[in-house]
Amino acid sequence: MWTWLVAAAWAAPEMIPEDVFRAVLEAAKPEEGAVLDVQLPLREGGTFVSSDARGKPLLLAFWASWCGPCRAELPALAVWAKEHPDVTVLAVNVDRDRAPAERFIKGVSFELPTAFDPDGHQLGSFGVESMPTTLLFDRQHRLSWRHTGYSAQRGFTELDAALPGAMR
Repeated sequence: MWTWLVAAAWAAPEMIPEDVFRAVLEAAKPEEGAVLDVQLPLREGGTFVSSDARGKPLLLAFWASWCGPCRAELPALAVWAKEHPDVTVLAVNVDRDRAPAERFIKGVSFELPTAFDPDGHQLGSFGVESMPTTLLFDRQHRLSWRHTGYSAQRGFTELDAALPGAMR
């Protein structure tokens, strides 16, 4: 029984800390049906501009250094991304301070482009309240699927089922 409880707790999404949640509430929400327009600083340098990836589905994976399920999701997502080169995948860290995110990346080790949203502007735009949250946008960059939490047992079966709709 304890094993089940531990597994359930690990797979459950984690709520956003109060200071980050306040930033979420203050961020402006986009108009209904608006095309995604995101610009975020990249860990590797430069800026991720969503319009540069238009024509391909885009997956944004929101994560935080304090998120337990993110420790399993991000390495698995890196494998998924390699198997789906026709999808642009971006890991979006929401920590207010970059240092914990850098420690997380070094400790967990995953190969995904990583951007930072320390002020929670993108969190607020999409109403993200728990970590991890994954958003899939179609080729025109309109939101087509969202998921909160991660289960190693289910993996990305729901994402795989949603992908054909985003490819149209």
